[in-house]
Amino acid sequence: MLKRILSMALVFVLLLSCLPVFASAEAGDLPFDLVAPAYIAAVHGEVGDSPTTTAFSYSLSNEMTEFFKDMENAHLDGTIEQFMENTGCDDIWMSVQIDWALDDVNDSVSGWHYTEYWDGDEYFGLGHDSEGNARWSEWDIVDGGLDNATETVQNMWITRGVPNDERWNGNPETHTPGVKDQLRPEQYTYDEEAEELRIDYTEHTMYFRARFVVTVRKEGEPDRYYFSDWSETTSVGKDSEKLGPLTKADLDAPVITGLRMTDKEFNGNPIVAFTLTVPEKLAENATKVEADGGGIVIEVWARVKGDEEFTELQGDWIIKAGEMESALFNLANEERQTVPKDSVIELRCRYRYDHTKYLDDFIYSDWSKTISFGTDDINYHTSPGGDGTETPDDPAGKTCPICHFCPQPLGLCIFIWLLIILVVIIIVVVIIVVSKKKKKTDK
Repeated sequence: MLKRILSMALVFVLLLSCLPVFASAEAGDLPFDLVAPAYIAAVHGEVGDSPTTTAFSYSLSNEMTEFFKDMENAHLDGTIEQFMENTGCDDIWMSVQIDWALDDVNDSVSGWHYTEYWDGDEYFGLGHDSEGNARWSEWDIVDGGLDNATETVQNMWITRGVPNDERWNGNPETHTPGVKDQLRPEQYTYDEEAEELRIDYTEHTMYFRARFVVTVRKEGEPDRYYFSDWSETTSVGKDSEKLGPLTKADLDAPVITGLRMTDKEFNGNPIVAFTLTVPEKLAENATKVEADGGGIVIEVWARVKGDEEFTELQGDWIIKAGEMESALFNLANEERQTVPKDSVIELRCRYRYDHTKYLDDFIYSDWSKTISFGTDDINYHTSPGGDGTETPDDPAGKTCPICHFCPQPLGLCIFIWLLIILVVIIIVVVIIVVSKKKKKTDK
């Protein structure tokens, strides 16, 4: 009898292990440092599909975007199984949770709406209770998808219009709150016939915060959720920060390194790759601009060594830390139908800022350094008139690569010559001293 009971218990345990059980975990188990969404920004009234819609943006860290870029590349080149084996799981993805509060974040009704259900039920996942009921309202984002985790800046519309059904009124039977349950009557007006919710943001302030959720899946084990800290708070309405246009001074030149030729092609022409570093200042500005209806992208220009002009390339143009790819298709011409794989490429970038709300034209950053294979600084400067072409500081190629100004007498930097002369002098002095000592000893 005891043996049968033990056998049944073992079967029960095995069955439980097959269920998608939730388990919390320490963020240190992840292959990257899980930090809170950065530089969150919100703008109301400029975009949207309802009177309450808010544009919300935030940034990912360089380390997170680089990891998911590597994962994307592994999918593309067929090495994803090895990549995931090295990561220690079968799948991994990231989502975002966005919390909101109206006027007072500590108010029992309209304050922060996060509850323990946002952390997930062990069987039904994020936002659900143990019976599978959804315990969040239409405005609570408990499992928001990212556009693309390889991109630094993410954006989405939140607090959108609410129809006059359970999304507005809630469902007491399932304990699912409606948006109405999370607001005080004096904070809004709602036209039931037109199904239109309005909040007067000259009198009220809406606050937002966000955190990341990373889900890790491994066969035979429960899904594991990892939560970042909550971000700083942003707001729209009466007491919110007012965003404005950027200037050229806000756009530092891109930092690019490591140009290389890949084994990929586009329309019969090779694709090059390089590394983009995204500084915090740029990530912050790009996030705020995105929320405010504008955008910052990166332009990639290149030429085959020996060509006179640079040409804008097709490829990655959305800001993302890590590897960027650009096709050389645009460098083909009548004389060169395709770009040879062994061509030496010279490449540079600049940021382009567009904001029709404030500007009639683009604002460009300065050009990055011009890089090529094996070197991250060729020392080109923009030609007079700023037409986009560049000329070398020394067209004949005689400028010294060490000091950058001497004419390289007999092919060597003048400082090398000075060093050689100094060494010769020291040797001569040593010989003279030794010779005098020897003569003295002989005497």
